Amino acid sequence: MHVSVLREAARRQPFVPFTLRMNDGREFYVPHPDYLAVARRTVIYSDPASDREIFLEPVLIASLEPAPPANDAHAPTGDNP
Repeated sequence: MHVSVLREAARRQPFVPFTLRMNDGREFYVPHPDYLAVARRTVIYSDPASDREIFLEPVLIASLEPAPPANDAHAPTGDNP
């Protein structure tokens, strides 16, 4: 995925939470723009559940999908579904 798409989603006003789906099936829920940093060739995801940073290759991100509200029990939490 091109970083401009990620950057646009993170800067959207008002912000809409979204899920990043990776080519290998992992999912990363982004509840707030502070949980994602987008550089030219790297995306850094800060997992709110474990408070760890995960470096992602943009080319391996398969999709970006709007997510249900964070208080939804079915909202993705980070690594694997």
